[in-house]
Amino acid sequence: MAGELERVRKALRELGKSLKSLNGDSAPNDVHKLRTASRRIEAIAGVLEAADGKKSRRLVKSMEPIRKAAGGVRDMDVLLADARKLARYCDGESLNHLVAYLKTARQQNAGELQHALHHRRKAVREDLKEYSKFVASLAKHAQSNSGAEADRAQEEINSSAMNVMRELGDWKPLDAENLHEFRLKVKQLRYTLQLDAQANAGLVEALGDVQRRIGDWHDWHQLVEIARGVLVLEEDRALLDRIGETTRRRFDRALASANALRGIYLNMPPAMGA
Repeated sequence: MAGELERVRKALRELGKSLKSLNGDSAPNDVHKLRTASRRIEAIAGVLEAADGKKSRRLVKSMEPIRKAAGGVRDMDVLLADARKLARYCDGESLNHLVAYLKTARQQNAGELQHALHHRRKAVREDLKEYSKFVASLAKHAQSNSGAEADRAQEEINSSAMNVMRELGDWKPLDAENLHEFRLKVKQLRYTLQLDAQANAGLVEALGDVQRRIGDWHDWHQLVEIARGVLVLEEDRALLDRIGETTRRRFDRALASANALRGIYLNMPPAMGA
């Protein structure tokens, strides 16, 4: 348990460093690191809430404005990258118009991120330091094998993982309406299992694959929704058709991966289709 808790402290330090240097105009990779780190810490805090719920809840609430703002910027970065992949098929005014719209949206979201950082950065970093002290205390007790808090934390990790696995196993047949929500639970389980040195490595890897594939589909789904609102069907049909076709392919791959996960690891027969 002590080793797992030390990894939690490392994640807390990494998030603190990201917060220190980030601004609204940061590179896409830096924004992605902040968003991923904040999501991981949020999941970890949920698992450790039984050990000290007040600190965990305060940290999650403190991070939320910055996490959401970073998410908006990250979404536009991903959609811009996806849109630019279409240049080999649909280069021209249609694509230029879509890219210009996404760039403007990115700038607006970057302004929101800058605002959130200006108002919340100091408080979040202080909360991260306090939470790191709490985790260090758990780790110290775990090393001595005499800490009731550490025992409760380990029990909570096991209980949390089992609860999420049951939710995923009992999930209704997957379709486009519930696949993204399924991904959020997959991510929660993956982050929880990463706290357990005895976790099934194959399961953790499979969860990561499903998380990536569903996330890829969801990005393209967002892009097609935006494109339908920005472009004109009669003038931009080729681009809209290409985005729609790509979205459908990504959905089929994501659905197959998610159903395979349920069939192999969650003792559920693969769904017959969406």
